[in-house]
Amino acid sequence: MAATGKMQKVQPLLLQLETNKEDYFPVAVSFGPYHHGEPELAFVEAFKPKAVQLFISGAPQRYEFYHSKVVNIIGDIRNCYEETSVASYSDDCLAEMMLRDASLMIIYMEISTLDETQKIDDVMLDKLWAMRDELGMLITLAILSRDLLLLQNQIPMFVMELLMDLRYGAGKFDSLLNRYLCMAIYGEYREKIICTKPVHLVEAIHTLLVSEPEKTSHGCCKCALLCCFKVSCKLLCCPRVKKNLETGAPQETNPGLMHQLLNFCTCKNNRTAKKDNIKKFVHSFRSVTELKAKGIHFKPNSTQSLMDVSFESGFFYGSLHLPEWGVSKKTRVTFMNLIAYEFSPKSPASGQVAAYISFMKSLIEKPEDVKELREKKIFYNMLGSDEEVFNIYKDINTYGAENPMQFSKVRDKIQEHYNSRAKTWLAEILHTNFRSPWTATAFLAALAALGISAGQLYFTMYPNS
Repeated sequence: MAATGKMQKVQPLLLQLETNKEDYFPVAVSFGPYHHGEPELAFVEAFKPKAVQLFISGAPQRYEFYHSKVVNIIGDIRNCYEETSVASYSDDCLAEMMLRDASLMIIYMEISTLDETQKIDDVMLDKLWAMRDELGMLITLAILSRDLLLLQNQIPMFVMELLMDLRYGAGKFDSLLNRYLCMAIYGEYREKIICTKPVHLVEAIHTLLVSEPEKTSHGCCKCALLCCFKVSCKLLCCPRVKKNLETGAPQETNPGLMHQLLNFCTCKNNRTAKKDNIKKFVHSFRSVTELKAKGIHFKPNSTQSLMDVSFESGFFYGSLHLPEWGVSKKTRVTFMNLIAYEFSPKSPASGQVAAYISFMKSLIEKPEDVKELREKKIFYNMLGSDEEVFNIYKDINTYGAENPMQFSKVRDKIQEHYNSRAKTWLAEILHTNFRSPWTATAFLAALAALGISAGQLYFTMYPNS
């Protein structure tokens, strides 16, 4: 079983800001060698042997059987981590670490996806009560789920898949992973299927969130998820070669977008074109409330893909469709680690999450903008005040490295509508005079007074009529 990638570490540049450090380090539990043995994580570490026993409880095989199976793939496990992080561990010690961490993660995923429709057996009840009694409700319900989201706090998915296959049979892990991701991201179970084999949980979350919206909305998400990384990488980075149809020989090289941008920026003869091209990424529109005043309405998209952002311009009004998102205390940690994953060397992602965050930050300039998105069911505020949501998005740092091409077409369409006086004139009048019942009443009263005055003037000039 060959490993397909590395367990990335957060880049040192992202750790220079003290305000960001807390979003990348575990609070209660370590997964993998990067934070293993840290004193502040000793409490949950002491529970991990019990987690292994709970995982294999009821199985005919004993601990030694599962340990030996992990040892058989220890070379693939080592290849997933930086060599300096695993060099000090023997094969037995590293296999024991993986077995303990994977058992705890599997148990947590099992109990966190339980609902009233499932039949809970005694084994599952033992897992639930053991975690609650020995770790407490705070760690079990909140902190553990938060530490699972950290980029450099991960274990290979193929280790968990191997153990699940040995314990329950083939195919059980995919079902558990899909169920957990849907519950963790959407808060409900959906028929979302990840057909790729993600290296770790953060990559699995990223794959699900940036799936192609048009294919996901029609229920055909298998191909979208399978091709998401390949298409984005091919579009942005990989050069494409056209072949001669008769001989099959390379005929013309069509470089990827990233190569085009690099060549474009370094070309001395394209200074004027470069200046014009930069202008395309600068837009004058700003916040949600400003766009609302221009007659642009906000509507939620049901797909919940972060890429599902679209704009439709009507005769007077426009509609900006945005994905739904539940904002909680884990929102900042989730996005910060997804962005760190995108910024990692050799990451298959192309900055989709960073581009989404940058787009949303351009729309959210004050708590009133959050209020509008909340009322339109785009944001589900689980924090309390709109100001808390505003502060979370304001503090998420994309470091100016987001992909400017991601939502360029949507921005251009909004700007075109925004600049059209014919489309925004009536919308501005209605927004100014009908913002509340009082302004509407005053506006209608003014119109009535103007009509009465005009009538009086008419009958004064033409008394016989």
